[in-house]
Amino acid sequence: MKRFFSIIILLTIFSCQNKMKTLEGDFTIHAMVEGLDTVIFEKIEANNLILIDTLFAIDGKFATTNSLDQSSFFLLRTPEGESINLLITKGEKIKIQGKKLNWNENYTIDGSIGSSQIQELNDTLIKFKKEVDLIYQEALEAKKENYINIQNRFNSTFNKHQNFLKTFIDSNLESKISILALFQAMKGENILNLYTDFDYYKKVHDTFQNKWPTTSHAKLLADLILSAYAPDFTMENIYGDTLSLRDYKGKLTLLYFWASWSSSSRENNQNMIDLYNKFHLKGLEVIGISLDGISQQKNPKEDWKKAVREDKMIWPQISQLNGLQSSIREKYKFRAIPYNILIDSDGHIIFNSEDHKSLQAKITEILSR
Repeated sequence: MKRFFSIIILLTIFSCQNKMKTLEGDFTIHAMVEGLDTVIFEKIEANNLILIDTLFAIDGKFATTNSLDQSSFFLLRTPEGESINLLITKGEKIKIQGKKLNWNENYTIDGSIGSSQIQELNDTLIKFKKEVDLIYQEALEAKKENYINIQNRFNSTFNKHQNFLKTFIDSNLESKISILALFQAMKGENILNLYTDFDYYKKVHDTFQNKWPTTSHAKLLADLILSAYAPDFTMENIYGDTLSLRDYKGKLTLLYFWASWSSSSRENNQNMIDLYNKFHLKGLEVIGISLDGISQQKNPKEDWKKAVREDKMIWPQISQLNGLQSSIREKYKFRAIPYNILIDSDGHIIFNSEDHKSLQAKITEILSR
């Protein structure tokens, strides 16, 4: 990567003229942002920000130029935290106008396709968040009989935004802007889920590997794709024989985490029996993984066997008999049981949830294709 250099040209009043000097570089930015006096200019990498310069504005006006090897993400921010993101391509001459207060909602930008697309994504996210906040507020005040309608409205609003992001990615796969749509988040959670929307993560990953393989964003995507594949394990089944996840390669496999001491697990076991009976002959395999072995159990293995027998669970059952300290819990990073992780025939996780209804809906969707 070329060494960054920065030239800051401030508005200078000459006796005969008052104009911005011509900048020379791989791209230029001219800005007029009301109320702005100091701007921190940074390059955005996948896991950190690289300081380029600190810019000082006069009457809200500043300009800068810089070197650029390939299209890159940048951040303009104030010391107080107001900011806008940019995706800049070599040769762009960018003009920005706006206001410092709520800067990311109060600006216009010209001369940069990628930066304009960031603004489009940001504006759409702001609108989506406002719609969701209204639904949440209505839910707090709603009567019980209205909950289903409110939930349906939320689902419709959420699905609509997900579809917008997917269409946006499909239309912009040749641009780095696709990764911003992929990682757009609300309340700390990505709107497109790594597991349920894995095909879109794979699309963006493949593009970055082909076009920008040495970038930090390409590495981030590669690590994410790898994490979406189910880690292998080997442990003893209820009869003392060993079972490995790799034995199920090429099959749709459900990992069902439960324990004999967990009342919610025992209540859910009948749901699992119904699900197994409905889908096993259509191609679903189930592996029951027990977290028996907590300190309160005098004989966890017998408790485990008894629960399997009483609840009539006929699919393979395995356990480390180490309770909540079982290493598989760390591998799959779940917090509560019962818990479901669905793995496709290629070995990557396509669904994880505590909710049985959404699990059944996902399996129905897959096996009806």
